[in-house]
Amino acid sequence: MKLTKKQQIELKAKELFWKHGFKKVTIDEICKKANVSRKTFYTYYENKTALVIFILQEMSKEIKAVYARMLEDDMPFALKMEKMLALKLKMSESLSMEFMADFYNPDAQELLECFNKMKEDSLAITMDFFSKAQQKGEMNPHLDLNYVMWMMQRVMEQCSSPELLALFPTAESMTRQISESILYGIMPVKSSHS
Repeated sequence: MKLTKKQQIELKAKELFWKHGFKKVTIDEICKKANVSRKTFYTYYENKTALVIFILQEMSKEIKAVYARMLEDDMPFALKMEKMLALKLKMSESLSMEFMADFYNPDAQELLECFNKMKEDSLAITMDFFSKAQQKGEMNPHLDLNYVMWMMQRVMEQCSSPELLALFPTAESMTRQISESILYGIMPVKSSHS
């Protein structure tokens, strides 16, 4: 399927932003990579900030759709947790440190607000998922969900740690280990047949 000029701009801008951060990337670079003119760029976007916000909002919609499908699926809670953590890890791996650093630049207030809104939406979906799991008896009813959310955020922050990455041959094996430690702690997993 051939991409439209708008899609080419978005795809190439995303590649450049993820690699170099959005502050260093110029509109001219985006146009050159997308093989479009500046006039074409401005046909679709007021400026580079508008393009970044559009890309982030589209990413947020995609993530919400994936979460919704996963949470509605009839798979066991533990598998949903594993898939949710894998999705969060994949999402965080796709963003470069340069890209993330640009959000905390004082000139990027509008972008930081957009990014924070995405994070809040993701946390709300996760909190709702945990709350329903507790109601169904799939999750320890004595756990404070605010603590669980805090703990998961700290774990996700550590996923880029070289020491942690060195412990596992693949991202999948790391995600599985993190999932199991969050779900079961150090206790043996009890078989559903016992």
